[in-house]
Amino acid sequence: MPQEVESFVIDPDAPLPDDVYGRLPSRAQVLGHAVSVDAARWQKELSARGLMAPVGKLHGAGLVQLTRGDVFSVADQVPSPESAIQLLWYSLAWGLGTRAPRLHARLDGVAEDEGKAADLLTEAWEVVRSGADAEKAYSVLTTDKGRGRIKWLGRAFSTKFLYFAQGSTAVPNSLILDEVVATNLRPTAWPSAPTTAWWPSTYGSYCLLMKNWAEKAELRSGNETSPDQIELAVFKS
Repeated sequence: MPQEVESFVIDPDAPLPDDVYGRLPSRAQVLGHAVSVDAARWQKELSARGLMAPVGKLHGAGLVQLTRGDVFSVADQVPSPESAIQLLWYSLAWGLGTRAPRLHARLDGVAEDEGKAADLLTEAWEVVRSGADAEKAYSVLTTDKGRGRIKWLGRAFSTKFLYFAQGSTAVPNSLILDEVVATNLRPTAWPSAPTTAWWPSTYGSYCLLMKNWAEKAELRSGNETSPDQIELAVFKS
């Protein structure tokens, strides 16, 4: 069962922690944040289920290095069911790495109704592109109790898809939220943070916190700071 938590548990006005500020990466380091992916495995598993074949780097041979910038480049196109599925593969591959836990189940969930998954992902992508707030975008892929609308597309991976769907030129409004980030926020802004599921309102409060901390970091450093720089610093803290 998803862990349920009210959004007020997060303190969006919490002070920026010194250890997060001290680990702040540059924008270039965010875009270069890379993982190793077994492209051949992805091609094999997708083909076995009759799912859309990957293009680009995921169509390569053996291990490939996939960066955030690579995934953003997939999102820098017109949203459509076909491109949404490609963005899903890249978001999942980047998030799962070479170990790719529960990859079979995740792909089986999409294979049950690839058309429905593609339509939901396209809608979420278009909502993100419209400039809607993070809570509204997240609600396209999850219920009001934080359950995923696409089987085996977990809440954390929903946030990864939304984050990348914004494209490479937008200041991110929807940020990645996963078990590591939620756990690392417990001492400073989210004492009872659940690590497996979040209500849309909770996700909205989290994204507001990241935005507020980015503004605080910018005031301290005098350098332009994006919310995903904060997210990556929290992840690494």
